[in-house]
Amino acid sequence: MESVRRSSRTETEAVGAFWRWWSVAGAGLITAAVMSGVYGDLPEIIGAMVMAIHPELNWETGPGTRSRHRLCVTGGGDPRLRVLAERWRRAAPASTEAWEFAAAREPQPGMATGTLEGLAEPVDLGRARITVDWDERSALAELTVYHPAFTGMGTNDCRQAGRLLVDWLIGEDDVQRWVGAINVARTDPRDSQPAAVVPEFFHAVAARNSDPRWTMREAKTSSGHRVIVCALRPLRWIDHPLLDLHTAVRISYRRTGNDGLPDDGLPDGEALLGLLHLEKNLDAVLGARGTLVASETSNGLRVLHYYTDSEDQNGRDSFDRFARDRQEVQVAHTGDPGWGRVQKFI
Repeated sequence: MESVRRSSRTETEAVGAFWRWWSVAGAGLITAAVMSGVYGDLPEIIGAMVMAIHPELNWETGPGTRSRHRLCVTGGGDPRLRVLAERWRRAAPASTEAWEFAAAREPQPGMATGTLEGLAEPVDLGRARITVDWDERSALAELTVYHPAFTGMGTNDCRQAGRLLVDWLIGEDDVQRWVGAINVARTDPRDSQPAAVVPEFFHAVAARNSDPRWTMREAKTSSGHRVIVCALRPLRWIDHPLLDLHTAVRISYRRTGNDGLPDDGLPDGEALLGLLHLEKNLDAVLGARGTLVASETSNGLRVLHYYTDSEDQNGRDSFDRFARDRQEVQVAHTGDPGWGRVQKFI
């Protein structure tokens, strides 16, 4: 844990150093560079400061939505890096007429008619076509990107071009939110459509899934005990990018077999009321510091899956104090950007 805290302090110091530089000199230098097209060694300076936060972070500039220009620091879809980029963004000064700040590539649909340079050959993105295979159960799409130029390009260049195109079409965060896989093809797949129309599909998807809802599923263990799983759907870490600490709250309860009924592993009536009371008390203690995303109930044990900000020591301590006062409660904390521990509930 101490090494994690040292790393966190280093990242925090690097973020602070970046914004001090920006306030003193950086904003003026990069504004002049964008206006004149003369960057000198400024890209190397900015790159070094961003890499001091984490060596795998990248940065780019582009047109803004509310300001003339946007400065973006991106982790390229990596949940670990998205947390750092978000901390960088939240430490930023207020947007100005000239500059706004983003922690992920935002949609730039106009790029779909531009040309992507820097690969084995220029890619005219206006000729790209995409197949969308939507899975209603998981609320995730599998995309296949085709371009005639892919026939003469290596696999890595094809994948890079496909990923950048999708990022520009719907934005890096919506790729995380709604896309399960991005494939590339060297022949035009059946049911493909011009890339430029794909954002319309995802606008409709977002409208249908704007409010996560609790769902319940039931299964049985190999021993015949019932398993009740409740989970938010759609379950998306990208809606809470700073909540990177998973806490499993394990609560033992009295099973139905203790009151003369058949033992199906679920709580009896009194135990169920006790569980609901415990959860209400825990939510009151935690407050807005975190969120409950799923629960599993089976064989005398309920497991609540919470996420909080790993930088918020008070959040972690709230769980620990809650468990210390209750013999039937145990907690375990695990760093989990990307919410891998609850992916089985999607």
